[in-house]
Amino acid sequence: MTDAVNLASWVDRVPVTAFWEITDECNLRCIHCWADDGRAAADELTTAEAMDVADQLAAAGCRRVYLTGGEPLMRPDWPQIADRLRQRGVDVTLITNGIRVNETVLATLREAGVAGLSVSVDGPQEVHDAIRVGAPRGVRSVYVRALRAIELGKRGGLRVTAITQVHRGNLRELDAMGELFAELGVDVWQIQLCRPLGRLVHHRGRYLLEPRQLPELETTLGRLIDRKLVSITVADNIGYYGRLEPKLRSSDQPVPRVWAGCLAGCRTVALCANGDVKGCPSHPREFIVGNVRETPFGTLWADPGRFPYNTAFREELLEGACAECAYRRVCRAGCTSMAYCVTGTIYDNPFCLQRATEVTTNRRRNIVDSAISRRRKPATAKP
Repeated sequence: MTDAVNLASWVDRVPVTAFWEITDECNLRCIHCWADDGRAAADELTTAEAMDVADQLAAAGCRRVYLTGGEPLMRPDWPQIADRLRQRGVDVTLITNGIRVNETVLATLREAGVAGLSVSVDGPQEVHDAIRVGAPRGVRSVYVRALRAIELGKRGGLRVTAITQVHRGNLRELDAMGELFAELGVDVWQIQLCRPLGRLVHHRGRYLLEPRQLPELETTLGRLIDRKLVSITVADNIGYYGRLEPKLRSSDQPVPRVWAGCLAGCRTVALCANGDVKGCPSHPREFIVGNVRETPFGTLWADPGRFPYNTAFREELLEGACAECAYRRVCRAGCTSMAYCVTGTIYDNPFCLQRATEVTTNRRRNIVDSAISRRRKPATAKP
């Protein structure tokens, strides 16, 4: 192992950003939901436990918390959790599908000190409503409610982000979506790939992009960034080292950047509704490192051995094309959760722009096909 690949040796391990699923309850049954949420779990943290976790996160150095779910607005005490974090100096953003956002909720968001509102929008109305199913009675269009939430958030002075999961149904709709978000005054547009997790496992043939489609997405994202309609954040599961790498990775940054590897367990952390802890919200249960009911959060975080995929990474563990890539020591197979859910290992990731570009030029096509077809589940997610 060398310092160049041992991320913990050159990055201060502080949980700067936390994603906290405060409930599993949701008022939708979205086809692409990686968590497959629905009903509240019987063992979700109590209000008192949640207040204590909020204190622990702040004490550990957390500066940003994204309250999510499920649908976080389904949990009655969400204002108390948000307010407690704000009192501890933490910037709070609430991620929602928008259905419950109204004037009353907006006022409560402001009273609780919530600074940001992130709303999921996954295409034009017919596409969005087709994938975000199971709306409560009386809700004719989830899409209309989402746009209304964005408008209310902007009116209330919140920092508003639109989150889009790219899939086969909206890949060609991104330009029009960018124009819409510009009209709505959206502050940030976060664009990410659908992952074959949760419910999408059963619909991957209909929605999941294929690696060979990544260059088209790269071109579209580059064009959108150049148009400057809205500030764009390209998520960590889109990349890596393609022809537009610096542009994609620096679109919302003051200085040029390139992909430098997954930061789960080093700068980011995720908490489940029952207190389970993992490095990233999209990591499956195999990546859980402990539970705050049994071990204080600070103790879990202080042990880098609990997050070995980044803190104890070894180059020789890489497989397939990732083992041969010139960027392997810094990229480390890209997004850990994407690699794991499509190949069963965190050490080989066919959803890579560089690899996909080679495939489209008829070089190494067999590597992508074989990586997906041989999907396996390793005995452990740890190196």
